[in-house]
Amino acid sequence: MMEKTNPRWFFLFVLLSLMSMFFFPGTIYAESNWMKYFRKDSLLNTYNRAYAVMDDTLWVGTYGDGLMIHDGKEVKNLTNRNTRTSPPINDGLVSDYITCISIDEKNGRIWLGTNEGLSSCNLEGKEWRNFKTKDGLPNDVIRDLAIDRNGNIWVGTPSGIAQFDGENWITHNEKNGLPSVSVHSLKVKGDSIWVGSVGGTVCRYKDGEWKTILTY
Repeated sequence: MMEKTNPRWFFLFVLLSLMSMFFFPGTIYAESNWMKYFRKDSLLNTYNRAYAVMDDTLWVGTYGDGLMIHDGKEVKNLTNRNTRTSPPINDGLVSDYITCISIDEKNGRIWLGTNEGLSSCNLEGKEWRNFKTKDGLPNDVIRDLAIDRNGNIWVGTPSGIAQFDGENWITHNEKNGLPSVSVHSLKVKGDSIWVGSVGGTVCRYKDGEWKTILTY
């Protein structure tokens, strides 16, 4: 048998709710101050996978519709195959399915990981360079990016890590000590590179050596 609700408790609950809305409007309506962007506001795709911010400029990577650059005044959309033009124009991206973004402020470049390789451009969205397995990546699927204090680009993939100094690639896998090659995330802290794997292993690269810190 279902227990009946006491009408006095229900009335008290409603009364307290109304009082909280009246006396604490800042708490109840805090979300009203948020700015929301959708396709009608020039956002290419509401399925956003990555973003990066430098000064007043926002880079938003979508999963399927490329990159949006918002400098606070204007919005620029960059895609692998811009179907809004005739004939379609390739803006420079290796793929419109962006998985991660990192900013190299020292050299003034944006790095974008995708499901089909790695792309890089300057801060204006020009001077594109694309990289795939044939160029030195261990896998074309990019899961995460990080940039160390020396400007090296660290690229995490399901088949290991690629380190790029601007000219040459170095692959990190089981052969040179990487405990787990299915990389999920990368983080630079000081002179160390911290790596999280899909299997739950956390390791660190420091002074040229890999060390397992934690295994789940």
